Amino acid sequence: MAEIKSTMDIIMEKAKKYSVTEEEKKAFKRREVEAKIRGLIQKYVDGIVDSQRLEEEIAELRQEGQEEPERLVRKETLDLVQPGESNAPLLEILSSVAGMDIGPIKKLLNDFDSRMGDERAKHEKALRADLQKKGISGSAVIPNLDADEEWLRVKSEAAQTCKETLRSFS
Repeated sequence: MAEIKSTMDIIMEKAKKYSVTEEEKKAFKRREVEAKIRGLIQKYVDGIVDSQRLEEEIAELRQEGQEEPERLVRKETLDLVQPGESNAPLLEILSSVAGMDIGPIKKLLNDFDSRMGDERAKHEKALRADLQKKGISGSAVIPNLDADEEWLRVKSEAAQTCKETLRSFS
């Protein structure tokens, strides 16, 4: 009588046909390490782990023989930096864990904030002038920049340019 195969036996027979190359194994491991670093960074930003624990986890990755965990920390952290937002925890990671000189990054972010402040004032003035032409004026009139497509476009383009420059630091 014929032997009845279990589902596991069938799966194991089919799996024998496939093999994973060394390059694929390295890619899987790299993605795993990147995800772990990304998670650690997010936990630090959220206040779940402190800087000492973050540094210990990165040191463990280094001891496990992972390729350049500091480079991955730089890359992942710089990806999270948002121009115009508070980036203090991320800058702290770049400085203390990744060992980066954050002076140029701070300058870039401060320049962005300054330029956006100037642009914001310019767009508010233009919107006030448009409203005044329509007979709407007074101290209670506050232009809604978030509804102005031109302002949103300028802001988005400037943020994108800043993000591209930030990526060059990694």
